[in-house]
Amino acid sequence: MIYKNIQILRFIAAFLVVLHHTLPPTVHPAHYANIPTWITEISVYGFAGVDIFFVISGFIMAETTRSMQPGAGTASGFVFRRFLRIYSGYWPALLLMLFLSIWLGIFNGPEISHWKSFLLLPQDFYLLSVSWTLTYELYFYLLIGTMLCFTRKQAVPVFLALLLAFVVIVAVQFNLGVYRSATPRENNFLLNVFLTSPLIIEFIAGFLLSEWIHRKPGQSIAAWSLFTTMALCASIWMQKYGGLMGVGMAAFLYYPERVMLFGSTSLGLVALAALLPSSGSLLSRFFCKLGDASYALYLLHIPLLVILYSLLFPKIPGLLWIGGGKLSLLVYLVSVVICSLLYFKFLENPLHKISRRASSMWLRSAESSRTCTV
Repeated sequence: MIYKNIQILRFIAAFLVVLHHTLPPTVHPAHYANIPTWITEISVYGFAGVDIFFVISGFIMAETTRSMQPGAGTASGFVFRRFLRIYSGYWPALLLMLFLSIWLGIFNGPEISHWKSFLLLPQDFYLLSVSWTLTYELYFYLLIGTMLCFTRKQAVPVFLALLLAFVVIVAVQFNLGVYRSATPRENNFLLNVFLTSPLIIEFIAGFLLSEWIHRKPGQSIAAWSLFTTMALCASIWMQKYGGLMGVGMAAFLYYPERVMLFGSTSLGLVALAALLPSSGSLLSRFFCKLGDASYALYLLHIPLLVILYSLLFPKIPGLLWIGGGKLSLLVYLVSVVICSLLYFKFLENPLHKISRRASSMWLRSAESSRTCTV
């Protein structure tokens, strides 16, 4: 079951990330001088769109796997299809970014491995900067694949135990200073930054939220609203007044605090999106369409930021300065939404359908081969 409200929340999450990446120094401060304060305030917290995405992903994976029969074949088929889903939408955007990086001579440092960027393997920096979140998606799909080897009744305790294990590991790492020093990040990236990342807690929490709502459908909307409001206020206060260094909870330094605060907020938002009745209005249907294109929006907004602000806008006399940057920002935001809808309709969705048919044929062939062998 796909919730319309969650599709809308997908778009909101992606758009928050887009706004966050329009902040200086990504967009030159001089071209951002007179942007309304309320936009810049929202943009500062836009990184939390990733946390919303992660909780949504856990929730949706719980929904889509609920009726699957347990077994190694089901698990391998699920992982194969989900990986193809990520790659089929990702690779065209990556190729665009590769072209831009070669043409403009950017994002070509030795710290970026192109083959790791292509395969979405863990590394510190990626050719397409937002790719780091997709490595966590693939990691979570592997965890879900492992879960599919168990019955659903067994899987929930396994995920509860996994959640507890991650909480304990993060607490130990926190006390050891992993999140207060750059040394572990540099010397043991795979273990300290990736495999034991607090961000995985958000995926697991989304999965368990779906199970909780499924088993206890009479959830209190008022209670979830209060929980979400309190978590959001605490998150904003910590980010703005908590004395955090640099970009605050957007940085690895404060991932435990981020998951505890913005992760809790995201959990509440997803719960409310699942519980509240969806509207059939034209506006709601429009935002659902935008939600369908949220992956495209997430992938395209950095390449389009480079294309517009580095190549096109400077060639249009005065555009970057009209309204103190308001017009250029508006043109960028409208352009990235339109391009994302087109990317989804004419590239991402057709490629996904092709890959899905190909994967179904391959999986049927593999199953037939196993049957004949037996």
